[in-house]
Amino acid sequence: MSQRKKENKITEIDESVLEEKIDFGPVPHEFFGFRILRFIVIITWAIIVTTLVWLSIPFGFILDPIYKKYNISKWYSPLELASRAWSIGILWVLNIKVRTEGFEIYKNYEQQPSVLMYSHSSYLDPIVLQGYSPIPCKYIYKKELIYFFPWLFLLAYFVGHIPINRGKKNSAISSINEAATIIETKKYCVAISPEGTRSKDGNLIDFKKGPFHLAMKSNSKIIPVVFFGNSQIWNASTFFPHSGSLVVRCLPPIKIEKDDTVDTVCKKVRVQMLKSLHTKPVDYKTFSETGISHTVFYLSVLSYIVYTGLNWFGCL
Repeated sequence: MSQRKKENKITEIDESVLEEKIDFGPVPHEFFGFRILRFIVIITWAIIVTTLVWLSIPFGFILDPIYKKYNISKWYSPLELASRAWSIGILWVLNIKVRTEGFEIYKNYEQQPSVLMYSHSSYLDPIVLQGYSPIPCKYIYKKELIYFFPWLFLLAYFVGHIPINRGKKNSAISSINEAATIIETKKYCVAISPEGTRSKDGNLIDFKKGPFHLAMKSNSKIIPVVFFGNSQIWNASTFFPHSGSLVVRCLPPIKIEKDDTVDTVCKKVRVQMLKSLHTKPVDYKTFSETGISHTVFYLSVLSYIVYTGLNWFGCL
């Protein structure tokens, strides 16, 4: 057997091992009433705090020329700050702690066309990235979400996130081409899951080719990101989250070479993400720190404000 065939065989074996299912551990029993309280927090936060973020939009339009004139990073724009505060705030209120790994790689990352590809197994994934990503990201989301949740996803549109139509093939291709133009001309970093939907158990499911077409058309670098703990804390099959600790890990960027194809880029990203998922964080347990204290504090303050307001207007 030639050396090349041996190397190919070893690669195949390694990849088959990487594709084996990972057991992320059991989810401990928790009083369901606590999870209902967190769901109430999510609903009220999405309504009340999202309204406050809406109020920051005019400041963005006013300050944008000043930011451009003095070359101030978009990281400090009002909408960016408000969006990060929205995400970090809700995670704190839900008693969810976030640990980061690999962020130092992107400490001095220059603004350039980039596609951040993340493992997707929880409703928490975009929230964590919005709050903690080392690079300001825009997100690609299904256009129909604007019709179902206009208060939230119209705001996402104004913030600069990109809606695409995934219903019909021609519309999807057109949307990818349009998104690629936006990324390249505005030097955006866009976050998208190559899986296309949430995994039920935290393991990577098959990748869609759309995100890789997007990366190649926009001449972007690819930034792979994986999560630990997300699927256990807030699984895709429920609306009622647990509390706990999670880890978000940034991996080294992948540059698309001239001879790369969609399939070769897809393989590079998948192997890198799988290797990372098989390397669990040191001294980390998802449910080592749980609680309801922040949730109770938030709901108590909210109840007091509502009571005071109703009393002031003479409703009580």
